[in-house]
Amino acid sequence: MLEIFKKIFKSRLFRLFFSVVLIYFAFRKVDIIKLFDDVKNVPFWFVLVNIIFSFLIVVLISVRWSLLLFPKIEVKTFLTFSRANFLATFYSLFFSTAVVGEVAKWIVIDGEYPKISKTKILGSVVLDRFIGFSIFMILGLISAFIGVNKGLIIPETIFYLLIILNGACFVVYFIIYFFDVSKLLPKFTLLHRLDDAFELFKDKNKIQIIKCLFVSFLSELFYILQIWFVAWQFGINLSLFAVFVFIPIISMILVLPISIGGFGAREQLYLFFFSQFSSSSESILLMSAFLGILGVINSLFGGILLFFDKETKGKLKVHNE
Repeated sequence: MLEIFKKIFKSRLFRLFFSVVLIYFAFRKVDIIKLFDDVKNVPFWFVLVNIIFSFLIVVLISVRWSLLLFPKIEVKTFLTFSRANFLATFYSLFFSTAVVGEVAKWIVIDGEYPKISKTKILGSVVLDRFIGFSIFMILGLISAFIGVNKGLIIPETIFYLLIILNGACFVVYFIIYFFDVSKLLPKFTLLHRLDDAFELFKDKNKIQIIKCLFVSFLSELFYILQIWFVAWQFGINLSLFAVFVFIPIISMILVLPISIGGFGAREQLYLFFFSQFSSSSESILLMSAFLGILGVINSLFGGILLFFDKETKGKLKVHNE
C-alpha cells in the first residue's frame, strides 16, 4: 500500500491534478478575462528585459556547475554547460520526473568531455544541486529571522524546517572541508566506484566550492531583483526588503515536486506572503503568472536546442524507456 501511495505522489498526473486544484483556489475570485488582458498588455520591452534576466540566471547557474569540473571558464565550456542547463529546464518541466533533467545535463557533458569519468560528472551534478539548495536554505533562514524581527507573518513550521535544513547543510559542508569523505565510507567495491566523484571534495577543489557558493548567491540575488522589478511594473507596493525576505522561503518550498513547473503552488505562496503588503490579489497573481510564463519560455528555449541535438534526444529516449 505504501508503494502505491509513493507512486501516486511521484506521478506526473498527481502533480498536474494538484497544480490544477491550487490554481483554481488561487484564481477563483479573480476576473480571469481582465487578468489575461493585463498579461497581453505588458510592454514588449519589459518582456524582453525579463527574458534576458532569466537567461542570465541560467548562465550563472551554468558557471557555478562548470567551476566544479574546470578551474577556469572558457567560451566552449561556458556554452556547453549553458546548453546542458537549458535542456534540463525543458525536461524538468515537460517530462514525468525532474531526474530526467539531471540525466540530460549528465549526457551533454559526458558527450562533450569523454576524458572526464561518468561518475565524476554525475557527482558534479549532485554537488551543484546541493550548493544551489544550500544557498536557498541559508538565505531563507536569514530572511526568516529578519522577517520575524520586523513583525512579518512566517509560519513556525517553515521557520523550524529552515533551521533543521540549515543544520543538515552545515554538517555536510563541515564533513567536506574537514574530512576526507572517501575514507569515511566502508571499503565496499560498490563505493570504490565513486572514488572519481569524491575527487570533487579534495583540498584542491574546496576553493572551487567556495566560488560556486558565491556564484549561487549572485544568481539568487539576480532572481530577487527580477521579482522586485516585475512587482514594480505591475504596481504592487513591494519593497526590495519584502522580496528579499520571502522569495528565498518561497524558492525553498517550490523545490518540492508538488506541482507542474511550480504553477499553482507559486500562486498560493505569493498570495499568502505578499498579501501582507498588497490588498490587490489580482496584481499578485498577475506577477506570479508572468514569472511562470517566463519559466516556460526558458524551458521552450531548451526544447529548441533539443530539436537540433539529435544525439542527446536519442539517449534520453532510451533512458525514459
